[in-house]
Order: sequence, then structure tokens, then C-alpha cells
Amino acid sequence: MPRKRHAAPTDGPQDVLTAREAAKYLRLALPTFYRYMWQGKIPSSKIGGRYRFKKSLLDRWLGKKAEGEDVSGRNKFVGKVSAIKRDAILAQVNLDVGEHKITAVITRDALDDLGIKVGDTAVALMKATEVMIIKER
Repeated sequence: MPRKRHAAPTDGPQDVLTAREAAKYLRLALPTFYRYMWQGKIPSSKIGGRYRFKKSLLDRWLGKKAEGEDVSGRNKFVGKVSAIKRDAILAQVNLDVGEHKITAVITRDALDDLGIKVGDTAVALMKATEVMIIKER
């Protein structure tokens, strides 16, 4: 009679990701993900000559990146991305926040790294300490 084989305790197959899966999970463009990986910024393991990434370690890494950000809740506005205009270097992202609209101009690389698409939920973070308005003559 064959012996029953018991699986070794693991975090589960869903917890171990390929580079492509990890980049998607982190919402990073694949080239940016590889750059971070090669710089040692993203926790990884080499298994059978291939890099693998534990989702639990990526979650912890994300938490570490967020620590120390002393951001007031009044400076964050959650909304839906209503439009995106791409240029060679810059991108304009329009965000509907309730009945208000916020427009942010960011680099094209930042847009690609964030993986933002029309219809996504995003957060506008206001960092400016003042806004000036003038009238042209």
C-alpha cells in the first residue's frame, strides 16, 4: 500500500510570485520593477535560477515604504480618474473628487510606474503650502 504524502507546510502557492506577477501586484512597470530588484530594494529569493517573490514580504516592504510619511488626512483626496493625457515626457491626470475636479501633471514614467488607468480609484496628495492666483493685464 503506498504511503500517503503530506505537503510540506508553506505559505501557499499564491504567496510565491514570478517577477511579472510581483510587478503587477506592486503596480510597477516591469522595467522599473527589475531596476528596483537589481538595486536590492525589493525582497526576492533565487529558486532554481529564477527570482521569486513572497507576497507577504512584498506586503511588508510596501508597509516599510509607507512608514514615516507624516501626511494629514486633509491633504489627501480620493477620487476616480476621469481622463489621462499623455505626452512624450509628461502626463496630465484628471481626478473627480465628489463634485470637484483635480488635475495633476506628473512625469510619463510616474504614470507608467503607477499603472493608472481611466476609471481607477486614486488619491491626490496635496504637498503645496500655498496657491497663488494672479490676473493677467
